Amino acid sequence: MSPIQIQYTNLSNIYNEQIQYTGIGANPSGIHTTEQFLAIMHQEFTFKDWSNTCFWYPQLNFKDWILPNDFIFFNLDDWIEYSGAIKN
Repeated sequence: MSPIQIQYTNLSNIYNEQIQYTGIGANPSGIHTTEQFLAIMHQEFTFKDWSNTCFWYPQLNFKDWILPNDFIFFNLDDWIEYSGAIKN
């Protein structure tokens, strides 16, 4: 196997993983691809207009992040841990 094939295989495995998530914006089955899960996280958290929400402060405590501003820097593992999702 060439290095390109190995890299493609590794990336293919990452994007074929299933993520179980039943929180805000989840589809009814609760099963998502990596791409679907990240799209939900970006729609519901990263790109949300937090200026009109008065109840979010206690819900946005996570590690040493300054939320909601630092959502933009979250990677897949951060989103999984923050949301309580499970990666299969």
